[in-house]
Amino acid sequence: MSKNLKLLIAIETLFRLVLFLIFYSSVTIFPDSEGYIDLAQRVSNFDFSNYNGLRSPGYPLLISFVNSNLYAVIFIQFGLGIITSVFQYKTLVYLGFSKRNSLIFALFISCFLNVFFFETCILVETVVLFLMSTFVYLLSKTSFQNQSLKFDFLMSFILGYLVFIKSFYIFIPFLLLVWLILNQANFKIFFRKAFVILIFPMLAFLSWSYVNKINIGQFSSSGISGLYLAQNCVYFAEDAPKEFDWISKTYVDYREKSIRENRDVAMTIWYAYEDGAYDKYNLTLPEFSVELGKFAKAAIKENPFAYLKQVITKSWFDFWKPTINWNYEAFNFKYANKLFLGVWYLQSALIVLIKAGFLFVFCFQLVKFMKSKKLSFEFLLALIVFTASVLQALATYGTNNRFSFPFEFIMISTVFLFLKKNIKLPSKLNTWLH
Repeated sequence: MSKNLKLLIAIETLFRLVLFLIFYSSVTIFPDSEGYIDLAQRVSNFDFSNYNGLRSPGYPLLISFVNSNLYAVIFIQFGLGIITSVFQYKTLVYLGFSKRNSLIFALFISCFLNVFFFETCILVETVVLFLMSTFVYLLSKTSFQNQSLKFDFLMSFILGYLVFIKSFYIFIPFLLLVWLILNQANFKIFFRKAFVILIFPMLAFLSWSYVNKINIGQFSSSGISGLYLAQNCVYFAEDAPKEFDWISKTYVDYREKSIRENRDVAMTIWYAYEDGAYDKYNLTLPEFSVELGKFAKAAIKENPFAYLKQVITKSWFDFWKPTINWNYEAFNFKYANKLFLGVWYLQSALIVLIKAGFLFVFCFQLVKFMKSKKLSFEFLLALIVFTASVLQALATYGTNNRFSFPFEFIMISTVFLFLKKNIKLPSKLNTWLH
């Protein structure tokens, strides 16, 4: 192991131990966490009967592996975070940065407080970040079209497990294949790679959809996809067709109530369901989600411009906001939370600046691609992030900023790479950057 790697691992380990032992020793539980813990218990019992399909089993498998010991989960996530930094360091080296600068940049990426605090949460983001970093590392190591069959199976497994954690990531292998076909003239090689790359992602997607078909009667990767889509209709719910008045009238009432009470408007339909506003219809959550899906599709069809406005100005815009998940009252001593909040304000401003820079880089790479018709590695990375931002915005509204967290390291790396390749700096600074 190189000196830089030893130093990186030592600093990353010390950083987590200091923060955890001195400042914040809690396991953070959010409403989403309960769904993962519940499914983990079902995994442990090998019993998925009558499961409502609320979550996918990829992350609950990790919880089940340690018998639902949540502190053990947190320490596993600390370990994954350290390994993630190693992969990010190696990726930067393969992208052409010096080992010294790769070390500095890897530490910079992991020093953001949201990295540590996501590791203390029972949420999927840390594991997704680990898998995404592994995926990008493998892509950067050697040209994908020239990699071996063994490499393709490894890539397929990583992408498959991403889909097993959250079916949303099913788009990534298809983008990878688009990149391949634009860079690989040999169709025999393309079809071989396409077959292998899609094996595990499609197996993960289809197998869990089949489990949901058995339990809730829906061949779907999620039992509440209709509910997610309905969240995007919150600001024009009253304009749905009359046949959905039984949904929309209550939805609008709760939206106005949410606004008056300064609650998260995006979660309005959840508030209504949890308050029992729809109990009289005797629908299970998956059944109610099916009806909400019908309502949402009809409302969107009737109001395409209102939907696009919602998607662009709220759902898509929220993706680019920095996010941190912590229990503000759970710090180990008084005023520590205020100290960390101050640091986070500064870091979040920097993240906003980086994301704005990333959008500029994406536009630059898009113009370059349209001229050359060649999908470069940098543009592939940028395209994965931008595609994720669009797809999540189309699918749902609410906590959209959490979707962006696993992609932030790609955004930072892409901006660094753009600066390295395209910005002429004073000779001494340019030498240092390289």
